[in-house]
Amino acid sequence: MLLKDEKSFREKRSEFRHRVVDAIYDRIPADVVEHLGNANKEMVFALEGVLNSFVKRIDNRIERTKARHSKLDSGENPDEAGEENEED
Repeated sequence: MLLKDEKSFREKRSEFRHRVVDAIYDRIPADVVEHLGNANKEMVFALEGVLNSFVKRIDNRIERTKARHSKLDSGENPDEAGEENEED
Protein backbone atom coordinates (compact mmCIF):
# COMPACT_ATOMS: atom_id res chain seq x y z
CA MET A 1 0.00 0.00 0.00
CA LEU A 2 1.27 3.49 -0.86
CA LEU A 3 1.77 6.28 1.61
CA LYS A 4 0.16 9.62 0.79
CA ASP A 5 3.38 11.17 -0.52
CA GLU A 6 4.73 8.03 -2.18
CA LYS A 7 4.48 7.69 -5.97
CA SER A 8 3.31 4.53 -7.66
CA PHE A 9 5.60 2.45 -9.82
CA ARG A 10 3.71 3.67 -12.90
CA GLU A 11 4.30 7.33 -11.96
CA LYS A 12 7.99 6.67 -11.26
CA ARG A 13 8.37 4.82 -14.56
CA SER A 14 6.65 7.65 -16.44
CA GLU A 15 8.88 10.28 -14.84
CA PHE A 16 11.97 8.20 -15.67
CA ARG A 17 10.85 7.86 -19.30
CA HIS A 18 10.34 11.61 -19.55
CA ARG A 19 13.78 12.28 -18.11
CA VAL A 20 15.39 9.88 -20.60
CA VAL A 21 13.54 11.37 -23.57
CA ASP A 22 14.38 14.92 -22.43
CA ALA A 23 18.05 13.94 -22.09
CA ILE A 24 18.07 12.58 -25.62
CA TYR A 25 16.29 15.59 -27.08
CA ASP A 26 18.69 17.94 -25.26
CA ARG A 27 21.54 16.43 -27.27
CA ILE A 28 19.81 16.80 -30.65
CA PRO A 29 19.82 20.16 -32.48
CA ALA A 30 16.53 22.05 -32.21
CA ASP A 31 15.98 22.11 -35.99
CA VAL A 32 16.30 18.31 -36.12
CA VAL A 33 13.79 17.95 -33.28
CA GLU A 34 11.43 20.26 -35.16
CA HIS A 35 11.88 18.25 -38.38
CA LEU A 36 11.21 14.96 -36.56
CA GLY A 37 8.13 16.45 -34.91
CA ASN A 38 6.79 17.63 -38.26
CA ALA A 39 7.47 14.20 -39.78
CA ASN A 40 5.51 12.59 -36.95
CA LYS A 41 2.60 14.96 -37.56
CA GLU A 42 2.64 14.12 -41.27
CA MET A 43 2.37 10.42 -40.40
CA VAL A 44 -0.66 11.16 -38.24
CA PHE A 45 -2.23 13.17 -41.07
CA ALA A 46 -1.56 10.29 -43.50
CA LEU A 47 -3.26 7.84 -41.15
CA GLU A 48 -6.15 10.27 -40.79
CA GLY A 49 -6.54 10.29 -44.58
CA VAL A 50 -6.62 6.50 -44.70
CA LEU A 51 -9.23 6.34 -41.94
CA ASN A 52 -11.31 9.04 -43.64
CA SER A 53 -11.31 7.00 -46.86
CA PHE A 54 -12.61 3.99 -44.90
CA VAL A 55 -15.37 6.13 -43.41
CA LYS A 56 -16.28 7.41 -46.88
CA ARG A 57 -16.52 3.84 -48.21
CA ILE A 58 -18.80 2.88 -45.33
CA ASP A 59 -21.00 5.92 -45.95
CA ASN A 60 -21.19 5.07 -49.66
CA ARG A 61 -22.19 1.50 -48.86
CA ILE A 62 -24.94 2.74 -46.52
CA GLU A 63 -26.29 5.15 -49.15
CA ARG A 64 -26.31 2.50 -51.89
CA THR A 65 -28.09 0.06 -49.59
CA LYS A 66 -30.70 2.68 -48.64
CA ALA A 67 -31.27 3.45 -52.33
CA ARG A 68 -31.76 -0.23 -53.16
CA HIS A 69 -34.14 -0.69 -50.24
CA SER A 70 -36.21 2.33 -51.28
CA LYS A 71 -36.46 0.96 -54.83
CA LEU A 72 -37.48 -2.45 -53.50
CA ASP A 73 -40.09 -0.85 -51.25
CA SER A 74 -41.53 1.06 -54.21
CA GLY A 75 -41.72 -2.11 -56.32
CA GLU A 76 -38.87 -1.28 -58.70
CA ASN A 77 -36.22 -3.78 -59.59
CA PRO A 78 -32.93 -2.16 -58.55
CA ASP A 79 -31.00 -4.13 -61.19
CA GLU A 80 -33.11 -2.66 -63.99
CA ALA A 81 -32.62 0.89 -62.78
CA GLY A 82 -29.09 0.94 -64.18
CA GLU A 83 -27.27 1.32 -60.88
CA GLU A 84 -23.55 1.47 -61.15
CA ASN A 85 -21.67 -1.14 -59.19
CA GLU A 86 -18.81 0.47 -57.33
CA GLU A 87 -16.01 -1.56 -55.85
CA ASP A 88 -15.72 -1.56 -52.06
